Amino acid sequence: MFDKDLEVPINLIKAEALERRTKENHPCRGDLKSYIKNLRSGYNGEKTINYFLNLIPPQRFRIFHDLRLPFGDTYFQIDTLILSTKFILMLDGKNHSGKLHIDKEQMVQEYMDNRNIFENPIIQANRHNILLKYFLEKHKIPTIPIESLAVISKSSTEVTIDAGYTEAHKKICRASDLVNIMEEKYRYYRKEYIDNKTVEKIKKLLLKTHTPLNTNIMEKFNVSILDILTGVQCPKCFFIPMNYKRNNWICPTCHFLSPDAFINAVADYFLLINPSFTNVEIRNFLHLPSSRSASYFIFLLDFPSTGTTKGRIYHQPKDFL
Repeated sequence: MFDKDLEVPINLIKAEALERRTKENHPCRGDLKSYIKNLRSGYNGEKTINYFLNLIPPQRFRIFHDLRLPFGDTYFQIDTLILSTKFILMLDGKNHSGKLHIDKEQMVQEYMDNRNIFENPIIQANRHNILLKYFLEKHKIPTIPIESLAVISKSSTEVTIDAGYTEAHKKICRASDLVNIMEEKYRYYRKEYIDNKTVEKIKKLLLKTHTPLNTNIMEKFNVSILDILTGVQCPKCFFIPMNYKRNNWICPTCHFLSPDAFINAVADYFLLINPSFTNVEIRNFLHLPSSRSASYFIFLLDFPSTGTTKGRIYHQPKDFL
């Protein structure tokens, strides 16, 4: 049923790596913390939606999380796309807290004495409907009904919609309503507009053209490589750097000892610095005393490499993070 599973966004992983690798007083920290909070909130909302999607009949639908599809020189983002032979449904998750009021012009959030203005989610959803229609037409996919919903994922959020705004009343729902809504729509659409062969064609098209947003997080927050805290972080008290001694890492603060704490540091290097390294580069980043000690840990990781001897470069595997 899930052809593209829900995953932690790579930009969230990068931002959290940058947070632990910069000092508390760095100028980027305020904006960085807000960025992480927003990404984490969005991801948590998608997890709530995903929970309810797991309750619908798996044989009827193909589900794709977090698609970013090309349109001309740009891209459009779909939080969740649900594909069947009868219709396509797009879900746009909203994990806002407090009170939401939606009218034809905007969505207003009131939370903890703050008032924030957002784009009307119906306008956004309708725009994505049009873009997906054009996208499928371009790839010669037969016409199939496309619908969209804005899904309020936080059950404690109070939602009000202008009384005369009929479209919003139809297209805004709560995550807990999804099972009933999917059943109603499956019964409403009696005709099968596409066959299973076309469903497979659309699946391959979506997965092939999906282009993840992969931001250079250091450029985004104007962080220099000289600002990055190097060394191995203690898994217990989070102090940086741990001390290296006889193939182990010892925290000078809490005295925690670990033989593999360096793995997370290598992941941070890939996230923030470069997707490859030489012996010298990783030795300096991990605060290792010699090329021999660096070679030992590189051997343990067994990364793919190019080049020979001193010019050897080690590359990040696709499944390493």
